Amino acid sequence: MKWQGEFQITDWQEQTRESEHSLEGGKLATAQVKQLYKGDVIGSSELQYCMVYDDKGNAYFSGSEVLKAQLNGQEAILVLSHQGKFSQGVASSEFEVVASEPSHAIEGARGHFTSAENGTALYCIEKNN
Repeated sequence: MKWQGEFQITDWQEQTRESEHSLEGGKLATAQVKQLYKGDVIGSSELQYCMVYDDKGNAYFSGSEVLKAQLNGQEAILVLSHQGKFSQGVASSEFEVVASEPSHAIEGARGHFTSAENGTALYCIEKNN
């Protein structure tokens, strides 16, 4: 099975984190993000990223996303676990559906997104049966 579409970031609240360990030219940060999905998955999500920036403004991030969605005509809550990066103005992430409610065949599916323009990103989720 394969689900594809686009999401739009609707809110991004980022905070630099203080640390007793300094990163020369870089920083640690967290972001609370809200998104709207359309395509094969329709819904809204909230997620939190932990990010490490380097001195060039590139970042590596991990995060957890809770997505309330319409999937195959049914209401579901999906939890996604992300590992990604931001480099040369483009964000991308590999993720896995680690939980769902109600329990759904999409659990264990893997996906990715790549950012586009104006806070949008294209997503693809696949589950091999």
